[in-house]
This record gives sequence, structure tokens and C-alpha cells, in this order.
Amino acid sequence: MKLSTPLKSLNRYARMAAHIAIQKSPASVQALFSHTEESRKRKMARLYTRGRPITTSEGTLLFWVPGGMPLLLHVEASIAAEMKLRGYNVHAIICNAPYRGCTIRTLQEGIPVEKWADVCTGCVKKTSTMLETMGIPYSYNGDFVTEAERDEFWARTADVTWGNLDNLCYKGINVGKNVRSSIVRYLQGAPLEGNEAAIREYAFSGLVSACAAERALKRFKPWRVFMSHGVYVDWGPALHRARSLGIPVTAWKSSYLPWHFYMRDVTDPTRIDLKKFSAETWDEIRRTDLTPQQNARLDKFFKDRYEKQITFDMKEPKDYRTDISDIKAKYAPGDKPVWAVLAHINWDSVLDYAPMAYPAFDDWMLDTIREAIEIPEIQWLIKIHPVEAWNKIASGVHCLIEKNFPTLPDHVRVIPAEEDISPTNMFELMDGGVTVYGTSGLELALLGKPVILAGEAHYGGRGFTHEGLTPAAYRDLLRRAPSLGRLTEEQRTLARKYAYSHFIQRQVPMEVLHDPKLKWWNLQHEKRDLLLPGNDPFMDFICERLIDGRDFNMDDALVALSERELSRS
Repeated sequence: MKLSTPLKSLNRYARMAAHIAIQKSPASVQALFSHTEESRKRKMARLYTRGRPITTSEGTLLFWVPGGMPLLLHVEASIAAEMKLRGYNVHAIICNAPYRGCTIRTLQEGIPVEKWADVCTGCVKKTSTMLETMGIPYSYNGDFVTEAERDEFWARTADVTWGNLDNLCYKGINVGKNVRSSIVRYLQGAPLEGNEAAIREYAFSGLVSACAAERALKRFKPWRVFMSHGVYVDWGPALHRARSLGIPVTAWKSSYLPWHFYMRDVTDPTRIDLKKFSAETWDEIRRTDLTPQQNARLDKFFKDRYEKQITFDMKEPKDYRTDISDIKAKYAPGDKPVWAVLAHINWDSVLDYAPMAYPAFDDWMLDTIREAIEIPEIQWLIKIHPVEAWNKIASGVHCLIEKNFPTLPDHVRVIPAEEDISPTNMFELMDGGVTVYGTSGLELALLGKPVILAGEAHYGGRGFTHEGLTPAAYRDLLRRAPSLGRLTEEQRTLARKYAYSHFIQRQVPMEVLHDPKLKWWNLQHEKRDLLLPGNDPFMDFICERLIDGRDFNMDDALVALSERELSRS
């Protein structure tokens, strides 16, 4: 049956009234309208009849998907559906608010702690409806923790402080680090003073999450767990428990290109960085020379990134200047070598991804500036991360510097986040760079310029960077910066091989999430046939890697196909 008057032809108020009327109609009526969850649910049910029969003999592929972020669930539900269509038994664990402190909470939203639970009902409804529409069976994390246990955890957190947080454990799994990360993200650079109530809330969340994860893993005995982030209280305890039980975990995050993603098998919970890949894959990459076509493809990526702005990690990027003499005169007058300290966001995933020389980015930044003051033979530039301009963070790195260094010598200058300078001009200005994890260090190495790392960056230890993984080793490298020369041709070749894998081979597209109207992604239900085996080579590739646990490094045929699809978008 087709309706003669499409909703989009009605005016705004008529559409609103029509939508309300449809939502109140019986399911059989709702199913007549393609935009409704009921219609989508029935179409997904029909799609599953075209898939392979589900077998439970291999166990369950468990999707750990709390966190309250709908866009994340779009990715996970799509992958769960494609695995189900291939005959695998899948199950999701979502949140039904057994705690109030989760990743979506931020101090900037202005909601007091006692009001956090007010949004939980709507969040639970959205996530459960999404999975029901996609035909993915699920349980709630609260199903695995009794009320008595919650009372016990709440009582246990009464004496938890910022100082003793690292001692917080649940049956041998340390959850204090994930709690600390969650609090840092909640504060987003704001001081802890006056916001101490968040400590207990997130400590409680960490214990509940750890308990729920242990019980769920024992019940479902999954052959693999799939999750986003792998950090914070929503995901971290589950990842650590799974790995302690020898259960493989695949985690994912968004990449530079819209509707493209990084994924990896996390073998070491202390090194979660989702941009990393295995030593075996690196050996293969290192042994293989890039072809002229591959080199051209890598160059085109950067040209399109900065000139056509195809990547969504750069908000309002600055235009490249052919003449940077005015920038040099402003920030780096004279003939000294110019080294830039490339600041990080000091609150997002700062404690979990990989080891670093300092306990936190703020400690690293302050010690770096103290050391730079004592090295006047270099012109040091402290480049503030652009996010501080986008989000108007009142307590970010720039404020940290102003508070601790009200005056700086001329050879140490701060480039604010708002400064009109493009990344390419910044790289051109620099003779060397300093960072902890930042991928800008990889881009600098591609230009043959030395890079000092204060942490295990995903591209570190590959033969083209200088690593200072303790404060003493890092300070020594800073003092040696004046004598660190440009990269050799062999080192630049290694950097290009790594960059090709990172920027070209590992950004896996999911066309079913490609919404031309958005820079992020949005599940396109009308593209559901792409989830069927054989209908989308990238979906097939994702499923293969989930099954065999190998790195998500696309071969040349998939890269070429991805390139064509991106050019059409």
C-alpha cells in the first residue's frame, strides 16, 4: 500500500501533527510509513530471512555498547547486523542506568550531579529502540548487578578521593584509572575544586560496570567482544576483564574521513591506542616499497585534507599561505632553529591509550616549558590545540600556561588556538616538533623534520622519531634538540610507508552510514541490503577481520575502491 500524500509535501506544522498521529497509531499503521521504526523493524526482519541461519556452536559475539551516544550505536548495530546475517550469534549489552556517571556527562552542560539521572530514561529508550529496530538481541548492564550490590558499591565509594583513586579495584581489575579518565573528561579542563561530587559518582559507575562486565562475560562466554573507545568507566572495565579472561577484544573509533573508521584487536589493555597495529603488520609494511601510485595517493590525501577540507577533524581550518614571512616575523624572528611544542587536548582520552613519560598532559606541558626556558638557542613555539578555539575552553592548556608562566622569555612564545595559521604553514615554519601522541608528529616526519615524543605514539618506535619515555630521557632529548638533524632518506621512506598504512589503508569506510548531508555519519536504513554477505566488500572485510583477528589494513584493491567511492561522495 502506498500513501498518496508524502509527509515531506506537508508544511512544518502539518508534518509535526502527522508525525504525532502516526506515533500514536497501531503498529500495523506505523509500518506503512518508511520513516517509522516499525517499518524499519519489519524490513530488517525480512532482510534476515535472506541471511545465513544462525548457529550458536561458536558462541556469542558480544557488543559492549553502553555510553549513551547514539552515533556510536549506529556503527555497532550495523556491524552486529552484518555478523548476524552471516550466521553468527550476536548479543549487545546496553545501559539501563544502574549508575548516573557516564561518558555523556560534562561539566559544561551545566546539569548538577543530582539531576544527571533525569536524562537516563530517554537515553535508554533511544538505545533499546535502535537495537530492536535492527533486530539485535540485547541485555541491560543493570541486569547483572543486584540492588544490594549497588548499595554495597555506593557505601564503598564514600571514602574514595582523587588521591586514592588508583587503588580502586574490583576482583583484581583496577577501575581507578578509567574512573580518573572519566572525571578528567567530565571536567574538560575545569578545576576539580568545587566538583568533587563527581569522584564518588564515577567511582560507583566504575565498580558497577566492572561487576556487570564480569557477570555478562561469564554468562555469554563470547568468542570476541566489540566496543568503541575501550576507555572510561563505560567500556574500560569490560575491556580489562575480557582480556584477563583471554577473550579477544576489537575496539574502534572514528577516523579523519567521514563515515570511515579505525578498528583494531586490542591485545594489551595498557596500550589501547586504536591507531596502532601489530608488529607483524609493520614488518610487512616495512619490507614493501610504495608504488608511484601509492605515493601519489598519499600526497593527494594531504592536499585534499588541507585544501579541500575533506576531513572532519579540522573545524574551520585556516587557508594555506604561500608567504609565511609575517608569521615568522611575529613568532620566530631571527635565525634560531624553530621547534614547536604541539599541545594536546588536556582532557580527552589522556590517561588510557598508551604509556607516556608524565602522569598527565598538564604535567608534560609544564615541565616542557620549564626546560625550554633553559634552552635559549632554540626559538620555542607552544602551539595550542585548535579545539580550545572551537569549544572556548576556559581552563585549557593556554590558561594553564598563563597561570603558571605569567611572563615568558622571548625565545618561548605561545601561538593561541585562534591564530590564523594553517597546519601546513606551521609545519613549514618548524625545524622540529615535540608532542606526546599527536599525529601531527607523523606529518612533520614526512617532511624530514625531527620529532621528539614524550609517549608511545602509535607511530613511535618505527625508526623515524626520538622517544623520551621517562621524564629524564625526555628532558635529555629536549636539551639535544639543537643538534638533532633532519631525517635521513631511509627514515623518511619509513615514515611514508607508515603514513600510507595509517592514512590510506586503515580508514575503513562503511557506506551504510554515509549520509551526504552530514560530516559525521548516520545509519541509512534504505541501504540495509549492503549488510548482506557479498553486497559490500568493506563490510565483508570488517567481518573477516573480526573472525580472524588480523589488522584492519586494506589491500590495494579495497583502497582503490574506497578512493573511487570517496570521490563520488
